Amino acid sequence: MDGDEPAERATVLERLRGVARADARDGAEGAQQLEHALAFLGELDLRTLREIERELARPDSMITRPGGGAHGGLAAFLGPRYAAAFPASRYRPSTPVPQIRARLLDTLVFREIRIAHGTTMFDRSVRDLQEALGLPPHDSLAETGFAEYGAASVFLLLDVAASLATVQLSRTSAHITASMGYSGMDAYADALDACHFMTTPFARHLLRSRPDPDRLVALAARGRLDAYGISPTDLDGDRLRTELSKLRDRLPELSSAYTSWGPTGDAARRQPPATAGRADAARTSFVVSGRPGRPRTAGEAEQNHLSHRGWTLWAREHRTQLSTALAIVAIVVFWWSARAVSLELSGRLIVLAGLMGAVAGAALAALLDSRAQAFFRAAEGLSRYTVLQGRRDAPFLRALRSLRPDLFAGVRHAGLPRLVTVVVERNGVLFLGRGARPRVVAAFHWLHVRQITAPEDPPGPSRRRAHRVVFVVRRDGAEAALGLPLERAKVAWTQRSYLENRPLEAVLSLLQGLRHTWALPPLGARDHGDTSERLRLLSGADELAGTRWEQEALDWEFGPRPSLELSGAAAARREQLVLGSVVVAMALGCVLVPPLLAWLVT
Repeated sequence: MDGDEPAERATVLERLRGVARADARDGAEGAQQLEHALAFLGELDLRTLREIERELARPDSMITRPGGGAHGGLAAFLGPRYAAAFPASRYRPSTPVPQIRARLLDTLVFREIRIAHGTTMFDRSVRDLQEALGLPPHDSLAETGFAEYGAASVFLLLDVAASLATVQLSRTSAHITASMGYSGMDAYADALDACHFMTTPFARHLLRSRPDPDRLVALAARGRLDAYGISPTDLDGDRLRTELSKLRDRLPELSSAYTSWGPTGDAARRQPPATAGRADAARTSFVVSGRPGRPRTAGEAEQNHLSHRGWTLWAREHRTQLSTALAIVAIVVFWWSARAVSLELSGRLIVLAGLMGAVAGAALAALLDSRAQAFFRAAEGLSRYTVLQGRRDAPFLRALRSLRPDLFAGVRHAGLPRLVTVVVERNGVLFLGRGARPRVVAAFHWLHVRQITAPEDPPGPSRRRAHRVVFVVRRDGAEAALGLPLERAKVAWTQRSYLENRPLEAVLSLLQGLRHTWALPPLGARDHGDTSERLRLLSGADELAGTRWEQEALDWEFGPRPSLELSGAAAARREQLVLGSVVVAMALGCVLVPPLLAWLVT
């Protein structure tokens, strides 16, 4: 800090305190607002105090002329904000003062964007932009964003985010009416959550190309914004163009006042870091679908299927495109094989090759769908709660070997299949082996599972993000992260909108809730007196070693268990065998039929 800044801050602070005292309202409420405003001013730095003075000097100041019939004045503007630093009740905790200051600074710096596009989605736009750029969520976007990317870039990104958010909300909330009552509040919350207007890939595109409003409207109309994780994109083009054009010509002027806040020269970051946008990456990496068929119970009605996006999911969802592509490939292979044996192709042979490729494509899509549905059908019989399936990889096997080296005696992969099924029970988690009647390869009690996390692996050579669910298991004083890249999951008893927008967070919350059910009495049983003791053991506050609880956990982990039988596993295996045979037969036919026909002709 420069030597003159403390003196300047004291001068500006005294002026603003005088303004607050002069425009404070009479009465107890006015006195409370003035007290909070004076205390808040003392917490603010010189940069924020200068922004307040700039705002007070504007003819359309949001401080002196707030609109909506609200009472103006600095005390009324700052007092309610600072009141959030005090807990109103145990259900409404306090907000740290630095976080309140950051929100205030963003409100003042980006006032024109807030006024132009409305206040409803402003805070969400700021928060989502911070996440997309990899900035600290509780700091000021103006301070951290300008320092990293420059004021001009941040103003552009926030203006686009706020424009899209405003139009998207009018689209997602169009069905809500006043007659819906309290259910309308839930519907409005879902409408807010359904708006996805700023992601890391979209921020990279905007920073790289800086498209004009017409170009963005054209991208939205052609569905090109879907590739960046923006949804919904079926928006009113004229309304979107109007929002995007409100401030576009003024953005250079608005950002020029804050050039001193940003980096100098070429030091500005041109692209968000690779670690930014984790939540959006998880949202766009999974797809949620309901349970097929008519539900018979409340549990089935509340059940959802979570699947990782990949080529297998694409093949299942695009059967026609897959069959067409394989038909073309089959014709090419058929022609190559016929040329090798000097067989002249006729129209009928070309049709035969295309038909074989189309059948192979349909059979392959059905095979992949059968494998996925077989897991979900089996998961219903394994648990009425959450069942996961993840890819077995080297880090998982290393962690399991450190915890249970006996499982690898003469067995390379401990009897685990390539896709490992994880069943979550009241007492802990079970890792299942292969077969229609799989055995439990390993079990870990909740007392040994100290933590459940979902760290994100960096994209590998294939640019595929592995969203890993990790069970941190503590055994004999050592901890091991037993994690699997999540492929699919049967999830029950959670809101679908929550699962769609925050898939990993929803899965983790369910797992954490099931972990704590071990401390509670079983449904229908009388309360037992050791609930508090069990909760302390789960939190790690009490020592586990040498207690009866440790012996109970070990007995559950290593005790005998009845063999499991996956519902419909035998039928699903037969179906997959038939479909796989069809795919292989069609592929071999494209290669072998031309030589066979040439031999018959000669």
